[in-house]
Amino acid sequence: MNNETTLFILTTVMELATLLCAYLSARLYRKSRAVRLSLVAVPLVLNLALYAYYRTTPFFYMAIVLFICIPFAWTQRKSQ
Repeated sequence: MNNETTLFILTTVMELATLLCAYLSARLYRKSRAVRLSLVAVPLVLNLALYAYYRTTPFFYMAIVLFICIPFAWTQRKSQ
């Protein structure tokens, strides 16, 4: 595969992972805080690493979206 095809596949996979993890981290309020934060943190770090490597803006914008999702995953309410 050439570089453009790899970039397209990585961008598509990370877009889907970002949307799924942002949704799940907000919906899994009965799980532990560590699980919810890891759902946000892992794709956030991957997006930042891919942005540093490819220097394309979609990875940067997806990292910003996940950064905005952190307060919703970091709740103060105790799990039941």
